[in-house]
Amino acid sequence: MGREQERIRRKLEKNPVMECNKVRQKYCPNLFQDFADTKDPRHSSYTEYSNGELLGTVFYKGIAGIESMQFMTYEFNREKVVKNLYRFMGRKEKTYLPHAVTINEYLERMEPEELQKVQQKQGYSLIRSKAFYDARFMKKWLVIVDGTQTYSGSRKLNDSCLERHYNKGTQEETVNYHCDVLEAKIVLGESLIVSIASKFIENNGEDAERQKQMSEEEGKQDCETKAFKRLAGKVKKAFPRLPIILLADSRYASDPVMDITALHLHCRKADLLR
Repeated sequence: MGREQERIRRKLEKNPVMECNKVRQKYCPNLFQDFADTKDPRHSSYTEYSNGELLGTVFYKGIAGIESMQFMTYEFNREKVVKNLYRFMGRKEKTYLPHAVTINEYLERMEPEELQKVQQKQGYSLIRSKAFYDARFMKKWLVIVDGTQTYSGSRKLNDSCLERHYNKGTQEETVNYHCDVLEAKIVLGESLIVSIASKFIENNGEDAERQKQMSEEEGKQDCETKAFKRLAGKVKKAFPRLPIILLADSRYASDPVMDITALHLHCRKADLLR
């Protein structure tokens, strides 16, 4: 490690938050304005905190590596933290940052597509930046597609929950409900992967009946293939001219997926890496 790299390393250790803000300002200068421009689901007469303040607080929760919303409220209750975060967000300082309960209630009412717009706008800016061109392969962007589970438990959250049956047909039969989301993430570097689109993997009644005759693996593939079709259309709409190479596991090595890829993502079948 040279002297310049060592100096940078020590500087980051001394004030990591300020260095993080410099990175955010360079690559995502309009992030907080994009937060503020999202459609507010609340009645204006009952709001104390703006969209930008609510989403900005959650943003810095993630930056700080805080997993619990309750712990966020505790940590962000310090006067110096409150002062700094309002300054970082470019907002007029208030006595407190939004409480976890306030943020959770807001996010429950907010349309997911509003956050997707912010996500895609930031992703588009990063793609347009020549800073990440070295991450391309054969002048095409690498896009990873895979499913992620967001909930698993005995309680059915909604009618779109997927189901796993254990000891099926016996008195000990139990049902596990789970919620999965299919993500498309673009690779911008060795340790930098950015989500550009998401679609929940959902079933209707007809799907559930048909999948009763399938094995668990066949049912999972059927669900993800249908979600992939919706996801591919979403990526095409947001990034209509983006040349990509698709990175996926063997579950996606099928003619339906390859046909969808060729149709929606300007990606030849030969570019589907498995």
